[in-house]
Amino acid sequence: MSALADTQTQKPLVYRNTKASPTLSDMFYRLECELNQFQSAIQTPKTRAAALATVDQDIDAAKRLILSILTRRNTLVPISVLPAEVLARIFHFVAFSEQPHSRVWVRVTHVCRGWRQIALDDSTLWTHFSPFPRNRGWIAERLSRARNAPLVIELDGWLGKDTLSLFTPHISHTRELYLNNLSSFHPQIVQEIGVQKAPVLECLELGMSNLNFPTPMDIKHVVGHFFFKGPLPKLRILRISQMVFPWSIFPRGQLTQLKVTLAGEVPTVTSKDSQHDDLKQLIGLLVDCPSLEVLTLENCLPAMLSESSGGQTIHLPRLSRLCLCGSSSRVTNLLKILKLPSSTTLRLNCTSENTATHNDYHILPILSEHFDNLKFRSFKINTDDVDRVIAIVASTSLPILPIPHTNVIQDDTGAELSLSFHLVSELNRVDILRRACDMLSLSNLEFLSIHFPTPNQFINWSEIFRHCTEVTTVKVSGRGTIGLFQALTPPEQANTTTRGKGQKRKRGSKGRGARAQAANDIDSHGPGLVHIPIFPKLTSLLLEMLYFSDVAPGSGALYGLVMSAVKRRKANKTPLTTLCIDNCVIREEQAKALKKVVPDFRWDHDEGYDESDCEDSSDYDDDDDEFGGWADDIRRQVLGWGGFHTDWEPEW
Repeated sequence: MSALADTQTQKPLVYRNTKASPTLSDMFYRLECELNQFQSAIQTPKTRAAALATVDQDIDAAKRLILSILTRRNTLVPISVLPAEVLARIFHFVAFSEQPHSRVWVRVTHVCRGWRQIALDDSTLWTHFSPFPRNRGWIAERLSRARNAPLVIELDGWLGKDTLSLFTPHISHTRELYLNNLSSFHPQIVQEIGVQKAPVLECLELGMSNLNFPTPMDIKHVVGHFFFKGPLPKLRILRISQMVFPWSIFPRGQLTQLKVTLAGEVPTVTSKDSQHDDLKQLIGLLVDCPSLEVLTLENCLPAMLSESSGGQTIHLPRLSRLCLCGSSSRVTNLLKILKLPSSTTLRLNCTSENTATHNDYHILPILSEHFDNLKFRSFKINTDDVDRVIAIVASTSLPILPIPHTNVIQDDTGAELSLSFHLVSELNRVDILRRACDMLSLSNLEFLSIHFPTPNQFINWSEIFRHCTEVTTVKVSGRGTIGLFQALTPPEQANTTTRGKGQKRKRGSKGRGARAQAANDIDSHGPGLVHIPIFPKLTSLLLEMLYFSDVAPGSGALYGLVMSAVKRRKANKTPLTTLCIDNCVIREEQAKALKKVVPDFRWDHDEGYDESDCEDSSDYDDDDDEFGGWADDIRRQVLGWGGFHTDWEPEW
């Protein structure tokens, strides 16, 4: 009786794509007409049950018909012309552009049957596993979809024993394995994972929590026998965090990246059970890894490095990046025995010792020799009085504007040298800076950034930067740099007004002008020191975190020093063309006075550090800013695939 099924044979009708095929509107009309007759024919429970079964079959047939029509329509959408390989590549971009724990990309499998099948056929889309989500059923399904493709697995002990056990059979085809917070793992799971063969493992990362800093014996028995005794023929990257065990059990030969990081430097241990402090084992490990490209050793250098290494040299011809952290003597002595390419970038973080047998600056001659052929163009100096830190960053490239704030000590990844000393006295900080500027090649320097927070000590800036004659841009931050403006200021020119012909010199005035000029050339901070202005090619001056009311010893307020420097450099035909003032305490009339003498003057309109001023900026209009401003032009393009209809119902 139904238009969609034959009630006698219980077989649904199938409409073929012919000119005689009825439209859906015709079908609905016939269905409505027959429905009235169908209801009147049902009188008994038996016929009612049979009719209900028939209607259910009709519903299923109707759903299949609708989905079939939607699928047919989707094939007509232009994006369906793309080959399956192209769509799979797009899915990869979507999947791996998200956060590791995100599941949003899986929605592409719910768009249509075609897209779903392409995603299911590509096993590499399902190979990355992070600790989130923790749904055991979903993890098992993804492992099934990944089949035998190389896996990237990131695990955390908080996943639970049952969930972690799902990964054990798949270690044999795991390419990257990350075990974070290893102390939270169940010991049985660690053993089950560790004893598996890993013939395709290329990257292994093992980490402990900083709160569970282990002893050598803890990790030797938990990890050493499991992860390092078996063959790892393809292992290239090894990262160890907060774990101590002998250097002798490290895999070697094929490593290209090795990173060992500890929260604090390992004290000297005399126990025979701990060989982590054995210099010979560390040297042996590095000698057996000539393919290393990245080497990071933080707070794990043996104490014996402070002694002689027997004159042995370690050749690492492919090393492009070296990161060392530890006491100054250990870092220095390891550098002495390394033979590196001149292109190797150095990240050195030293803890000051300044003992009778070792001074922090002993590392500088080694750096000078390593960078002998490099001409640095950018040089950044940052200090922190609270932690007693001085950090130096030198690069052969110039920074990209806008330049970040100077008062933050940061690792400049694009620089060839990053050197920092911790727990350094203020006097030694200045001494390190002076020696570094003497030993490093700074004759081609163009950009200089300095941050000294407090004005506790006189610094002879003219002496420190006397070799930096090519500098065009200087950025200064902190009240400890106020004396620098005296070094930037040329001496006031003597009065050279020509007297009339035959005019006689007044009695007793002979030589006074010369002596007056010489007096102006004497640096007020150091008697007998002739003041020679630095940076003759300086054109841009950027100021941050300065108080223009501060007074330099022997001179006036900072505002007067800046104004004097600008005017005198202009008189000496070495004018400042750009002056930027940001996050400084300066009065508006002072800023306007400086604007009149500098062609390109920029000021953030901040006259102090009142945070309440930042809460409401409704009265500030960039269009009315006489000092200029910056605006972001954000353009968003939305790619609409358009016209798609879901022809698949998700099962999850």
